[in-house]
Amino acid sequence: PALAQLVAERAAAAGGSFSLGLSGGSLVGLLSRYLPAAVASSGPSAPARWLLAFCDERLVPPQHPDSTAGAYEVS
Repeated sequence: PALAQLVAERAAAAGGSFSLGLSGGSLVGLLSRYLPAAVASSGPSAPARWLLAFCDERLVPPQHPDSTAGAYEVS
């Protein structure tokens, strides 16, 4: 929850667009579980204007078990 709150606070402080690098592994579950509530409680941080980049994406289709993008899509 603390990481999600930090991300939400930084996004709100950015005052517009915000960039976030996402890795896979256990981060997928943590952010999927806690970030939506943290963003909602931090005010209008406009997630629609965020730039999300997958930092360790593998060259596999999103449906592949090793796909970071696919893991976030499922969560």
